[in-house]
Amino acid sequence: MAYEEAILIKIDKTTKKKMSSAQENWSELIRMFIKKELNKKRNTAKAERLRAKLFRSVKGPDSTAIIREMRDSRYGPNSA
Repeated sequence: MAYEEAILIKIDKTTKKKMSSAQENWSELIRMFIKKELNKKRNTAKAERLRAKLFRSVKGPDSTAIIREMRDSRYGPNSA
């Protein structure tokens, strides 16, 4: 896999010493972490769009107008 872009991070000396003694491929771990976080964000955005579609308010008849019509038919116009 060819990498074309580079990023720079700064860490304190203590962390650098700990990283050196751990003998890990830190570049690969950071790449994997970034990919995982990007996937989480993408999945969260997808879930939010799906939630919005599922719970979108359904446009229906105006309930206040229906109640007003029922009251007017029972008690006459201008009833409270």
